[in-house]
Amino acid sequence: MAVVKKEEAAAALLDEEASKALESLVETAIALKRSGILDMLRVIAEKSDELLALIGNDVPTQRALGLAHAAQSGLAKLTPGEVLGAKNTVELMTACSLKAMASTKPEEVKPKGLFGMLGALRDKDVQVGLAFLLAIAKGLGACIRSQTGKA
Repeated sequence: MAVVKKEEAAAALLDEEASKALESLVETAIALKRSGILDMLRVIAEKSDELLALIGNDVPTQRALGLAHAAQSGLAKLTPGEVLGAKNTVELMTACSLKAMASTKPEEVKPKGLFGMLGALRDKDVQVGLAFLLAIAKGLGACIRSQTGKA
């Protein structure tokens, strides 16, 4: 009799867990349906062969995947701290570069000679920008030398 009660209790517990899991699954499906993601996933599943063929034959996509693979291979050589540092620097560079490009009108930029460039070095912003680029160049050179064995 005691064994039967244990089995009944275990079955009731499993039924309760299964019921909660099913409820969670239904809630997730409803949320995916409302957001449109479920319909998109259905189309992807139905057209997967066509999509894979399209992606596989698209030269720009192949090139992008090649670059993504190369970037991933480079990331694999970094420590988590280095990846975080690079992420933060890329975010800063992207935001500042795009802001600088947005405020620059290429048609208004005039060529500068040697003395014009020397004069531009008096500008604090130019000094900071060049110092940043020189710091990157130094780190890039040190890394290249260490990985290629160049003295």
